[in-house]
Amino acid sequence: GNTMAQITDLFIYPVKSLKGIQLTHAETSQRGFKYDREWMITDCDYKFITQREKELMATIEVSISTDELILKSNKSEFKVSLTSEKKSLVKVSVWEDTCDANDEGDAISSWLTNELGKYNGKSLRLVRFSNQGQRTVPEEYLNGIDAESAFSDQFPYLITTWESLTKLNNGLKEKGSQEVTMNRFRPNIVLKGLSDIEKKTSYDLVCDSSNYKFGLRKPCKRCKVTTINQNTGKIIDPKEPLSTLVNLGFSDELYGAFFGQNAILLSNADCVLKIGDQIKIT
Repeated sequence: GNTMAQITDLFIYPVKSLKGIQLTHAETSQRGFKYDREWMITDCDYKFITQREKELMATIEVSISTDELILKSNKSEFKVSLTSEKKSLVKVSVWEDTCDANDEGDAISSWLTNELGKYNGKSLRLVRFSNQGQRTVPEEYLNGIDAESAFSDQFPYLITTWESLTKLNNGLKEKGSQEVTMNRFRPNIVLKGLSDIEKKTSYDLVCDSSNYKFGLRKPCKRCKVTTINQNTGKIIDPKEPLSTLVNLGFSDELYGAFFGQNAILLSNADCVLKIGDQIKIT
């Protein structure tokens, strides 16, 4: 029979590697949830920068009002207009990809550089994914369906479960290591009621009531960001939770620390996900 799971949490991360925003409902768009990873911080050569380079990025809060993206540190805040006149078009690099983006200007550049410090002697810039831009998910994971993302690592949606977090935290406890919270894994969709999601590659998640469908495509291989406390920006133990994830072997893939599944949207319509949605796993 079908397993049923339920959505407990929904998140977007408008600026890659800064704090996320918890939502009660999330709208899908061409490149993932609306506003998700639509902005990114780069150096002045437009190479992307994440918490891997600057742990303190974890501490900058993000919100979106009707017409502004608002960034807030413990000292001050900065507002970026969502609609301002055309910014200069630049080419930015994220992993192996080069994307069209709009530079959000010198004032936010100074604010970020001041808050986070230079990177390798270079000032920081904020860029926004260009509306004309296209960044497709690698074909080998698509099974013939088109999918795009903005500045997320490779896939437009990341889905995690409470079952996996409990299993991980039990493993950490047994080692005498500190437990971790879900925000270390920066999910878009969090489910309860589904175990071993990391082994469910190529399963579909279907919501009959709201008529949407996701395809699980690749267990998510985790990196240094999971070692950073997302509230403080500090690393207590540079090996955890990665080494416990490796030992627990959540995924059928042999090498690496896996947690959660990367997914693409299989239904074409614009749809809305809500906390409490019932999800069938097929």
